[in-house]
Amino acid sequence: MNISIFYEKQNTYKILRNLTYHIGNVSADLKEISENREDIEIAKNTYDDAKYIRKEMQINSQDLYYLYIYINIFSKDKKELEYSLNKIEGILQTKGIFTRRSNFRQEQLFITTIPLMQNLPDIKLAARRNILTDGLISTYPFISSSIFDESGVYIGKNIYNNSMIFIDRYNTKKYKNPNMVVFGMSGAGKSFYIKLLILRYGTQNVSQYVIDPEREYENVCKALDGTMFKIGPNSNTYINVFDIREESIEKNEKGYLSNKINKLKGFFNLIFGEMNEEEKSIIEEKLIKLYQSKGINFNDKSLYKIKNNKKVFKDSTDMPILEDFYNILEKDEKTKKFYIKLLPFVKGSLSFFNNYTNIKINNKLIIADIYELGEENIKYGMYIFTELFWDKIKINRNEKKIIYMDEIWRLIGVTSNKEVASFIYKIFKTIRKYGGSGVAITQDVSDLFSLENGIYGKSILNNSNIKVFFCLEEENINVLEKYTNLSEKEKIEIKSFSKGEALMFVGNDHLLVKIEASNFEKNIILKGEFFEGDINKNN
Repeated sequence: MNISIFYEKQNTYKILRNLTYHIGNVSADLKEISENREDIEIAKNTYDDAKYIRKEMQINSQDLYYLYIYINIFSKDKKELEYSLNKIEGILQTKGIFTRRSNFRQEQLFITTIPLMQNLPDIKLAARRNILTDGLISTYPFISSSIFDESGVYIGKNIYNNSMIFIDRYNTKKYKNPNMVVFGMSGAGKSFYIKLLILRYGTQNVSQYVIDPEREYENVCKALDGTMFKIGPNSNTYINVFDIREESIEKNEKGYLSNKINKLKGFFNLIFGEMNEEEKSIIEEKLIKLYQSKGINFNDKSLYKIKNNKKVFKDSTDMPILEDFYNILEKDEKTKKFYIKLLPFVKGSLSFFNNYTNIKINNKLIIADIYELGEENIKYGMYIFTELFWDKIKINRNEKKIIYMDEIWRLIGVTSNKEVASFIYKIFKTIRKYGGSGVAITQDVSDLFSLENGIYGKSILNNSNIKVFFCLEEENINVLEKYTNLSEKEKIEIKSFSKGEALMFVGNDHLLVKIEASNFEKNIILKGEFFEGDINKNN
C-alpha cells in the first residue's frame, strides 16, 4: 500500500470574503425558507460550519488548506486485492472516514502515489476536503500525539498508535512542574507503575523517599540497595516529632522554632482533633515553654552547641520528647483534655512515638514502612515521615528528588485537618524550587476531595503537571469530572481499562498508555528476584 497526502494553502483574504458572502446568503435563505423544507438542516449545518471556519481564521489565526489523501493498494492476485480493498475501506469507515474508489481513474491515482509530486486535476475535485491548521497537523505521517522527551524515563506505549512514551518530568522548559497524581482502584496497576518508576529513577541517581502504608515496596528497596525504616510496636527505629533539623530552613533564612511550631500544631491537630484559635494559642504557649526547658528559643543561635571545640547544630537528644510535653500539659487545668489524649503516645500502645530519633538518612532510596501503625494511626506516621522527607528535600536545590505519598487522602481528606492539608499543599506548590517532585497516590478519590469542599485535593491536582488515571469506578470518575476536563469518551475509557492501562494528562496532552516493563523489572517487583549488581548491569 502506498499513501500520498497533498496540502494546498488557500488565499486567506479570498476565503474570508467568500465565507462572509456565503454566510450572508444562507442567513437570508434561512429566514425565508420554511421549517418543513427537507434541506433546512443542510442549510443550517453549512451556515454553522462557515461561521466556525471564519471565526478560527479571524480570531485564532488559522489558515485554510485543501487536503487530498490518496491510497494505492496493490497485489498480484485479483481476489486478494479485492479483499485488501474491502478491509482498508472497512477500517477507515469505522473511524468515520468516507472513502471513494477511483474507478476509471486508476492510472491518475497511481501517478499521485509515486514520488513525482503530481496531484492530477482529473481526481483533485473528487478528493478535495477543507481543513484548518489544527486538523492538518494531525495528518502528518510519523508524528503522533505521544511524548518522546530526549532525557525522559520510558513509561509505556500509546494504546492507539503503539508509539513509545518517554517523559522527562524535570524539563522545566517544557513542563510547569514535575509533580504527579496517580489515581486507580485496587488491582488496576497503580502500585506496579509507581514501583516501576522508582526502579527507573533509581538508575538515574535520583533521591527518592517513599511513604509506604501497605508494605508494598520492600522488593524494590532491596533491589536498589535502599534503606527501609519501620515505625510500629515491633520496630526498633524511632523518629522524634519534636526534632528541629538544620536543613528545615535554608541558609540565610531565620526562624527555626517558629517554623517547627507551625508544623507541630498540624500534628497535634491530628491527635487532639480540630482545635479552635484559643486552643491553638494555648498549645503554642506550651510548646514555647517546652523548648525553653531545653534551652531553645526564637533566637536561632540557641539551636547550636559546642562539641569538640566546634559549633554544631543540636541533635535529637538535645530536643524534648512527647513525655516532656505530656508533663507540661498535665500541670495546667486548661490542657487536661489534651494531656489525656496524649496518654497512649507516652505510656500506652503508641509509646514508640515517645523516643529520640535513632535513624540517619543518607541513602538515595528511603522507604518509610508505617504498615504496623494500623488503620487509625497511619496518619501520624505519614505526617512525621512527610515532614522528615520535606526537610531532606530542601538540602540541595540542584539535586533531583521525589517524594511518594501513598494513600494521600489520609493527610488531606476528611480525617485530616486544615493545618496538615495546607502543609501537604505547600509541598506540592513549592517542591519544584528545590529540584523535587511530589507524587500523590490514592484509590479513594472521593475522600481526597472531602475536606473543605475539596479545596486541598483540587489544589494538589492543579499543581501536578502529570495526572495518571488507571481504572476507576463510576462514583470516583464522577468526582474527578468536577475537577478535571475529562471528556465523555475518556470517562468511558477509564471505566473499561484493563490492568496496566491508563489515561495520562501530561500538560495539555491526553494519552492512552499501556504501562510496560521488562521481565527483569517484573521479577523484581512481583517476586523480588534479582542478583547482586543486576540493577547497575542493566542500566
